[in-house]
Amino acid sequence: MPFIILEKCTRCLKCVKDCPASAITIETGDISDACIHCGHCVAICPEMAVRPDFGNVFLLQPYSVTSKDFRNLSSGIRSCRSFLNKDVPDAVLLQLVENMKHYPSASNARPLQISIVRSKEKVKLLNDLTADTLMRMFTFLSSPLISLFIRLFVPSLNINRIKHYKTLFSEKQKVNDSQICHHAPAVMLFHGEVSKTSMAEADANIWATYTSIYANTLGLGTCFNGFIVKAMRKKSKLNPQFKVPANHKVYASLLVGYPKVKYRNETSRESPIVVLL
Repeated sequence: MPFIILEKCTRCLKCVKDCPASAITIETGDISDACIHCGHCVAICPEMAVRPDFGNVFLLQPYSVTSKDFRNLSSGIRSCRSFLNKDVPDAVLLQLVENMKHYPSASNARPLQISIVRSKEKVKLLNDLTADTLMRMFTFLSSPLISLFIRLFVPSLNINRIKHYKTLFSEKQKVNDSQICHHAPAVMLFHGEVSKTSMAEADANIWATYTSIYANTLGLGTCFNGFIVKAMRKKSKLNPQFKVPANHKVYASLLVGYPKVKYRNETSRESPIVVLL
């Protein structure tokens, strides 16, 4: 639990007013178990009298990222599927993970674990096992009986498109031995314990998104990989191979490496539909 050093406290009540759980009794310096560990009390205290439940307190440094800077950064980030044959140093990978402590979560919990696949042999194994899982899924869905069932009861699932994609996938595999991982030097797996109340999936997508943005500031390229997530969500042989606990589920996957190409132009995309209420 966070705690308050009353000798340093000036009773300005900023922490009390900003606490979303009303967990602070400033007269006694008590923080109740209603605390959701959001860290607002630590962040707002001008005297650093409120101490976090983990680590230390540091004064925030001024930042100069303008809205224009961020727009330029985000418009230049593209999915990277072409990587240099260059390892990402462990120190840089751990830097990506270290910065995750600052990222928000959907439930004010920290339910995720990060597994980093970084040896060429393991990345190749992850690629091949995922490809095999996908091919089995395509074969199953395009079988005559299942195809008939899908056409009758799930018409929104385009079976012809699935068959076409299976053919393309199979053909590409003959000339590309890393169709899933694209020879990325590292793959980050975001996983957490399976729970009916946990918001681990939302947290994984939040953390992976922030990580992708941060990685680009370090000269790295990233690519979200839903194929790996789909393959590892099943109770397949992938999970124990990559030290994902039996009671965990992989919620997000991110390819990481130094990009082989640089993009010159900003491309337009359709904006989301907006409903103002």
